[in-house]
Amino acid sequence: MSKRRSVEVFDTPSGLGGSYTVEIIDQLDAYRIRVCVWYGRATHNGWERWPDWDGYTFETTRDKLTNKRQLSLFK
Repeated sequence: MSKRRSVEVFDTPSGLGGSYTVEIIDQLDAYRIRVCVWYGRATHNGWERWPDWDGYTFETTRDKLTNKRQLSLFK
């Protein structure tokens, strides 16, 4: 079983004055999606989670996603 080396992510407003880096994990209907926050850093051993927000999931809409990119999980 191979580990993911990267993940496709976007920025979305956090509602706290900044933004979250998120991955789309589910398409709920034609407009709504469920996303998962990536919060931490890539290391030589893989993703190091920062538990404050990493893994937090919520619903949003695709029109709120910007800055599509690949996030490396390994340094």
